Amino acid sequence: MQSLARTQVRFPCELMDWLKKQAKDQGRSMNAQLVEIIKQAKGEVMNEQK
Repeated sequence: MQSLARTQVRFPCELMDWLKKQAKDQGRSMNAQLVEIIKQAKGEVMNEQK
C-alpha cells in the first residue's frame, strides 16, 4: 500500500472554484484531481529535464 502524506494548502478562491469544477467534470474528488494535475505537471518537468 502506498503511504500518504497529509498537508494543508491555501489557494486563491478563484483557483479553488476552478479546481472544484475540474474535479466534478472529471468525476473525481478535489484531492484526486489535484493529485492528477500535479502528476501531469511533474511528468512535463521531468521530460523537459531530459
